[in-house]
Order: sequence, then C-alpha cells, then structure tokens
Amino acid sequence: MSASDWAVCLARMIVILAAGLAVTPLIKRSARRRLTAGVMICGIVMALVPTAIQLAQAASSTPTHAGLALISRLDAPGFAMILFGVVVAFRDMVVARDQLYKQNQTLRKDASTDFLTGLLNRRQAEFLLEYGEARALRRGEPLGFIMMDLDWFKRVNDTYGHAAGDAVLAHVGVLLKARIRSSDILARYGGEEFLVVLPEPTHDDLLTLAEDLRSLIERSPAAHDGRSIPITASFGIALSPGNGGESMESSIGRADAALYAAKALGRNRVATWEQCMSSSTMALGVDVRAEPEPVLARAADRRRAREGR
Repeated sequence: MSASDWAVCLARMIVILAAGLAVTPLIKRSARRRLTAGVMICGIVMALVPTAIQLAQAASSTPTHAGLALISRLDAPGFAMILFGVVVAFRDMVVARDQLYKQNQTLRKDASTDFLTGLLNRRQAEFLLEYGEARALRRGEPLGFIMMDLDWFKRVNDTYGHAAGDAVLAHVGVLLKARIRSSDILARYGGEEFLVVLPEPTHDDLLTLAEDLRSLIERSPAAHDGRSIPITASFGIALSPGNGGESMESSIGRADAALYAAKALGRNRVATWEQCMSSSTMALGVDVRAEPEPVLARAADRRRAREGR
C-alpha cells in the first residue's frame, strides 16, 4: 500500500469522524434522540470498518479473506444510514420549529384577545389606539368612539347564573364582530362594557352604527341551557377633533359620560356627548356646560371602579 493510499484512508477516517461530531447537535435537538443517535452511530461504524480493515491488512500484508471482503463493502450502507439519520434529525427540527411557531402564535393571540368573546382585550385595544391616534393626528382626521354597556347584566347573572352571563357576553361578541368592519377597533373594555373605534367617521356614521348595534342586540336574545335570555345595551358616542386638540383618554371619557347619560335616561338607547351636555342636569346631576372636567373625571372613576370589580 503506497503512502498516498495510506493518506487517503486516514483522511477518509478523519472525515467520517468529523461528520459524526458535526451531527451531534442535530442528535441533541432531535425529538427521537435515541433512534437518531443509534442510526448515526451504526452508520459511522459501518463506514469506518472497511477503511480500518484496509489499513490493518496493509500493515500486516495478509491476503484478503472472503469474509473481510464482504465486510469491506459496508461503507456504502454506512453512509446511507448516516444520511438517513441526518434527514430524521432535520425533519424533527422542522416539526419542532413549526410547533414552537404555532405555540407562539397561540400565546400572542391569547395575550391580545379576550378569552370569552374572542374580541381584543383592553391592553391590545389601547396599543392599537395609540397607533390610530398618531395616524389620525398626522392626517388631521377624527376618530369616533362608541362605548357600550349591557343593561341589567347583574340581573342576568343573578337570575340565570354566571355561566349564562358568560354565554351572553360571548353571544354579544359574535353579534358585534358580524357588524363591525375589519378596519374598526372592537374590544371588550371591561366586564360587560365594549369599545368600538372608527377611523375617519362622521357624527352620523357613529350614530347610525350605534343605533344598528343597539337594535341588533335587542332583536337577538342569547340562548343558554335551552332558555332564551333577552338582552339590551346602552351606548354613548363621541367624536374626537382631528386637530389633536383632545387626548384619546378624553375622547373615551366623553363617550363614557354619554353612555352614563344613556343609562340615566332609561337604558337601551344611544346618547351623544352633545345630548349628555344638553340633558346634564337630569342625567348627570352636573351642569357639564359650565364644568365639563368633573364629568370626565367621574367617567374615569367609573371605569376604574368597573375594572376593580
């Protein structure tokens, strides 16, 4: 055996061993670690044996035995097993990556949506509102706010049970999603309170949508445990100026104050901020035309109280 043949055999053994070390991380990441490791080790051994036999025979100068000649052909199946192990390991990595991606998507969705209604939760709604507010300010466009609260919801829980109350909330979520555009923001803002935000609306757009939602909810009782549960809701609407003269929080506060006016005026109705101001003495007990800030402060206090319930 010439020196060049010796060099080729040694180089071949080094390459095989290096390949075995290189695939070690794949084995560790494989979901079927034992199977992958077993296939890889068998393949490496089978690929190394013929070269080792060839070197041993060259060193001892003994003639090739028929059985050894057969064993010397194991290198091809050995390389095939190594390749198979690599494919199995890569496949497991791809499957694990896809599962991790789906889990991350699920976690992201759970973090941004309300588990009961499937609507945006308050945190995600406020995040989108910050972006929408900045966009509206750049374009000089208004934002429309609709605050909605289910009427006598505590009676539903007391009469039918909390499971029925959950069914009502889920039912209302389905109704709202069916009516709201994809470009609008729709969120469960608190216990039985919902927020709708419209980009570039007119006052009539807000009023029409709120009235449509009110009528839809009134005409669509919820069902639970074979019983029909009638529901109604009250709405407050407010339109923010497009010149950045009012914060998003103040606009939501005005819509919430209008909602409070709708409740005080009899429920199952839509009230605007302008109506809230004109009927302030009867609905709110405060002359908001003279002192609007206390009304907004009261609205914020009511929201905080609802969040603490």
